[in-house]
Amino acid sequence: MEQKRPFVTAMIVVRNEEKYVGKAVASLLRQDYPKECFELLIIDGDSEDKTLLEAKRAVREYEKEYGSVQVHYLENPKRLLAAGWNIGIKEAKGEYVVRIDAHAQADPELIGKCVQILNERTDVVCAGGRIVTEPLTEKGRLIADVMSSPFGVGNARFRYAESSGYVDTVAYGVYRKSIFEKAGYFNESFERNQDNDMHGRIKKCGGKFYLEASVTSTYHARETIKGMMKQAFGNGKWGIIGWRKSESKKGISVRHMIPLYFVSGNLILCIAGIFRKEFRAMFMIMYLLYFGAAVYFALKKTKNILKVIEMCGCYWILHISYGIGSLSEVFIGRK
Repeated sequence: MEQKRPFVTAMIVVRNEEKYVGKAVASLLRQDYPKECFELLIIDGDSEDKTLLEAKRAVREYEKEYGSVQVHYLENPKRLLAAGWNIGIKEAKGEYVVRIDAHAQADPELIGKCVQILNERTDVVCAGGRIVTEPLTEKGRLIADVMSSPFGVGNARFRYAESSGYVDTVAYGVYRKSIFEKAGYFNESFERNQDNDMHGRIKKCGGKFYLEASVTSTYHARETIKGMMKQAFGNGKWGIIGWRKSESKKGISVRHMIPLYFVSGNLILCIAGIFRKEFRAMFMIMYLLYFGAAVYFALKKTKNILKVIEMCGCYWILHISYGIGSLSEVFIGRK
């Protein structure tokens, strides 16, 4: 007789995500995991659009085809991701908890395979899979290609790993609920980068992360350049704020700082180049190297010359936006 599976709580924290939430909810309901050992929490931050209606519609469509499932709707009056995650963790009935973003779709085997890893490896407190970035519509194809490139977003293993193993961090992981009693809950003073701070505290108290490369979930990037710039600026800003506030100081890595160095190099060499030609030459060399690397990675995505040029420009916009966000926080600071 097959041993009963451990109970798992899945959660999605949302606010004004009517375009994306239905697919995210459906991906969790369609997990290859016994429904009697599973519940879904949909935690809404006072959405002003049809987010909650779309979530409920996805649940109804699933139940029409597959039968009833345990779904609970909770309110998140603070409207913050960290606050919503904390509400979900505290309300969770599961021995394990998993969360995905509203912009994501979970691999059907995400829960089943990650729970198996957690059962087999007692030193692992969080297991997750790979993330691929895809556009919701063809309008966002350029941004999705940039956001799924190592040159665009860095070398986090969960974005490109082909083999399973221990890693520094994972996205959309299945956690042992008990780890939050040891490491604490998500810091609700963080508007962004809450997971970096949390994972830093988990590592500080000895927790390990494991990546299962056969599990591949999907993330839907922003559909416009303006949306990408706004997100990148905020991520850059909150990377610095998060480092300042983090107790562990392990929530930020070199890849998070490179755009700051790039923007700083631009400013220094531009100003110094007014007075000395050597600095003008260094500026030109920096950009020859930058766009040489940009072309190399763009060619891995497409052989169309026009699209390569578009990708190179998008790389630059992404990195400059992120770096300006970081630089603004370094000099202006947050009270």
